[in-house]
Parts: sequence; structure tokens; C-alpha cells
Amino acid sequence: MTRAALATFLALGCAWTAAILVPLYEFLAGEGQRGSRYLPIAYRLAWTGIAGAGVAAAVLVISKLRTRNAIGWTPLVAVPLIIESWLLGCLVALVLGSL
Repeated sequence: MTRAALATFLALGCAWTAAILVPLYEFLAGEGQRGSRYLPIAYRLAWTGIAGAGVAAAVLVISKLRTRNAIGWTPLVAVPLIIESWLLGCLVALVLGSL
């Protein structure tokens, strides 16, 4: 149970950090009207990915509970998903913002 609590704490900390860094996309998108019109797409990708990672981790934990397996480090599945979704939003902000 201690491992599951620690893994959940680490995953929530990663999600919180990514959520704090999402507004950084405004700086990365470039200045002017052209760069800022793609920001909603980047924001939507990042927030959907962060929320989806939490849902995916919760589904895996619930499935392990139903089968009576140890949860262990299962909540850490969310960490790479959160990082990937933040990076995808960052990439959209950089690339589409530079067009």
C-alpha cells in the first residue's frame, strides 16, 4: 500500500507540474495574431492528455483491484503519458505558432 501511495503522489506531482507549465505555450507560440490562434489546440491537447493519463492510471488501478492483484507502482503509468501530452502541446505551439 505504501508503494501505491508513493506512486500516486509522484504521478499527481508530475500532473501538477505539467499543469503549471501549460501557460508557457504562450511564450513558445510566438508573438502576433498568427501564433496565438493555434494556442487553443495546444492547450486542448495538453489538458486532454493530462486528464486522460489520470483516467488511464485509475482504470488500471481499478482493474488490479478487481482481480485482487497488488497495485504497486501502477499509478506511475500516468507519468510518461503526462509528459508526452505536455510535449505534444509544446510541439504544436512551436510548430504551428511559427507558421
